[in-house]
Amino acid sequence: MDLDIKYSIEKDTQTYINFVYNFKSFKHGRIDIQAILLSKLEPKLQNIITSAENEDAAYKGVFDYLTQMYNENPKLIEDSISKLKTTWEKVGANIVYFLEFLYKKPFPFERVTAYLTTNNIFPYNYEQKYFYANYKYISSQLSTAKHELNHFMFYYYYGSLKDKLGNEKYELLKEAVTFFSNPDQEGKPNELPLRELFKSKLWGSFDEAVSAGAKHLLE
Repeated sequence: MDLDIKYSIEKDTQTYINFVYNFKSFKHGRIDIQAILLSKLEPKLQNIITSAENEDAAYKGVFDYLTQMYNENPKLIEDSISKLKTTWEKVGANIVYFLEFLYKKPFPFERVTAYLTTNNIFPYNYEQKYFYANYKYISSQLSTAKHELNHFMFYYYYGSLKDKLGNEKYELLKEAVTFFSNPDQEGKPNELPLRELFKSKLWGSFDEAVSAGAKHLLE
């Protein structure tokens, strides 16, 4: 699988609008997630977001801030892209192989895009096959890649579960099964019962674990 690594000020800006100015996703038990994300930002950027009169004003303010940040040191982002490209060429196949071994199914896409972000949350777009990753740290970028590519495989191979579970529970199960690919990650609060279930035994297959997780959510 090829990983196309890019930076887009427009897309980076949108992460702040969608997850800090607003929060356009399931919270899955995360309390005050917007406030927490806001608190991690530079004071000037916090002020831009909190003082914006509407979403358009917030977008313009964040976009201008990120443009200035990029123009002051474009090498920071460019070097990070180059480093991740080099690292992915060395270890990317191992990550994909790990997921294929976990699912016992082939990775279904030839190319995925990773957009670097200055934000502290890493959303994705399954339909357009891209995800966001930290703009600084290789270890975080690789962990995020494994996590998000797991999501993409889950959507591809277990899409039929959405009708059975409903969207929110389906999304929760999708998040919880990252326990198998990223056991070091704590997960979201509402994942805890599923993660405890997944820890409770050695599963014969990933299919078996997913089925058990779905059954648990329907009880």
